[in-house]
Amino acid sequence: MRNDLLAAKGLAFRYGEREVLAGVDLLVGEGEVAVLLGPNGAGKSTILKIFSGLIRPHAGEATVLGRSPSSYGRREMARILSVVGQDPPLDFPMSVEEYVMLARFPHHGFFGQPAAADCREVDRALAMTSLSDLRSRGLGELSAGERQRSAVARAIAQGAKVMLLDEPTAFLDIYHRVMFFEIVTRLSKSCGVTALIASHDLSLCAEYGERIILLAKGTVRAAGRPWEVLTPGNIREAFGVDAVCDRNPATGAVRVTPVRKGTGRGEGESALKGLGPAG
Repeated sequence: MRNDLLAAKGLAFRYGEREVLAGVDLLVGEGEVAVLLGPNGAGKSTILKIFSGLIRPHAGEATVLGRSPSSYGRREMARILSVVGQDPPLDFPMSVEEYVMLARFPHHGFFGQPAAADCREVDRALAMTSLSDLRSRGLGELSAGERQRSAVARAIAQGAKVMLLDEPTAFLDIYHRVMFFEIVTRLSKSCGVTALIASHDLSLCAEYGERIILLAKGTVRAAGRPWEVLTPGNIREAFGVDAVCDRNPATGAVRVTPVRKGTGRGEGESALKGLGPAG
């Protein structure tokens, strides 16, 4: 039986006169890695803010574990949900280990002393993100990829059931983007963590996302498995570009290749004919 930890029905939101969301429905199941795809301004970050309780929708409802985000206290919400943004701040005068340990405050409070269990969780998070050797390094001494892994380690140490990740690989090179998705996939498989990722990276999201939610013009254009959503027609509607969609022969995942304008190669919907679940 499917257990949906995140649910939205009829979400609508405006920034001033600009309508960002108009009747968005979505479901994210327990242990699922789901990806919000869409162009700039499609409402991806807004949806994450609604789920995290930072803003309230103007219409519709969103629930986290069956409850409105506004019904949770701050500490209770932190035990359930963690958030990772695009680029962690540099101005924390602390080490990687100290930064990750901050995630344990929902369990012992800001003024409580970390217990042995807290230290174990931090050690585990650092190991999962390959940061054990950098635990004493200052945040300001890290590369962008290392800082982002520190933010993910902090989210892991928080012990939340749900992770919201807003363009977490935007400033990373391909090595660190792949590492990020590998970490999130491992969390899903080994710990049952549910992840909702807002991203622009069509190919990596197709490779790692179990469920794709494609946003366009404030609504859900398509939702489902990658091969169901990432079609030339859907990509053209959402992003305004032509693309060829085929299979990665090594993994069976959908590959999305943009087509230069004027080549005449982007009109064929036949690239996806017969494309269904691999194997």
